Amino acid sequence: MTRQAAAVGRPSAAAARDAVPVDPRWRRQVYAVFAATGVAYLAVALTIPVLPQYVTGVLHGSADQVGWVMGSYTATAVLSRPFAGTLLSRVGPRPVLAGGMAVMAASTMAYSLAHSVPLLLVCRLLLGLGLGATLSAATVWMVTLAPPERQTWALGLVGLVNYLVLAAGAPFGGPLQQHFGDVTTWLIAGLTPLLALPLLLGAPSSKSGGSRRTGGGRDGSAFKATLLPGTAMALAAFGYAAVISFATSTLEQRGVGGAATVVTAYAVAMVAIRLLSSRLSWDFTSATGLAAVLLAELLGTLLIGAAHALPVALCGAALVAIGMAQSYPALGTLVVRATEDHQRGPALATYGASINIGIGVGNVVLGKAAHLAGNGAAFAAAAIAIAGGAALATVAARRHPLTTTPGG
Repeated sequence: MTRQAAAVGRPSAAAARDAVPVDPRWRRQVYAVFAATGVAYLAVALTIPVLPQYVTGVLHGSADQVGWVMGSYTATAVLSRPFAGTLLSRVGPRPVLAGGMAVMAASTMAYSLAHSVPLLLVCRLLLGLGLGATLSAATVWMVTLAPPERQTWALGLVGLVNYLVLAAGAPFGGPLQQHFGDVTTWLIAGLTPLLALPLLLGAPSSKSGGSRRTGGGRDGSAFKATLLPGTAMALAAFGYAAVISFATSTLEQRGVGGAATVVTAYAVAMVAIRLLSSRLSWDFTSATGLAAVLLAELLGTLLIGAAHALPVALCGAALVAIGMAQSYPALGTLVVRATEDHQRGPALATYGASINIGIGVGNVVLGKAAHLAGNGAAFAAAAIAIAGGAALATVAARRHPLTTTPGG
């Protein structure tokens, strides 16, 4: 291994020797939590293709109301994360995850009782509360189960489950509704989080985040530990917002055929990179590693913004996927290193909200840039934001290098 490769983030041999022994079944336990989270997320995936038509056709809502119904749950999902994190430190991840799944189940099945758009909005807001708690608990639980050198990989699984379940589950929502009707679809989708509950028995749960020390310089404050990595992640999320919201329309304006495949390519690349990461012992939590992956995202964003041919845009989408796939778990690992065990739940829950905030703010900022100076300006603005995120990420990485200590 070259010195340059080592700088990207492979733990040293000394750190590996000093690591506290972990349960040899840890990987199986992590996958149990991963599987449970994925099954529960079907409550969201199965309803995505059905809800818009339900709002306009059955509830006689407007296109604007479709947008509110589809996006409203993300607001409560973000707001519930810090509260879920505080609860995690008191009762442990299993009760919080089970409670979040129960709320997801009840709110989804309640769609069948929502005979107006306002009532459906209430159900979606409740869904967000359950989803926020579920994802927060799953994140903390998987990180706690994994050994220090694999915590970046464990964090990456949380993002992977969303893409996998959306890709596998959403196509079944339409046929389910066509064959069985709306009410049965809501009931089936709502049952999926309850079916996930037995899987939670496959992993141990505790109130603390574990006893292993994974980094130096504990800050003693969950907010302080999250500030730099969370802000860096929010800025990096501008690249995702640019791809999802502006790539297709920008390429279509330039007469590029197959423009919609850029978003598909991004999603496929995200899944492929996360799956590949599970087979590697590398992590990108060093300043060099984070700078490298965020530079790739920056270049990818500029490529899409300047593309007049589909292959160029597809390459750009792959580069953005590299940055997003690796930066989220790497920055989250820095949060783990910066917090004491009892603060890990609130810190990771707050960090998890940062990407959603970045996407929301990014869409507004990039939309304003596109309105003022054209779609190309949106990608330029995203690149500037990513550059700022890279600068903050390198500072955070230097503050919290991997320095596992024995018995910590």
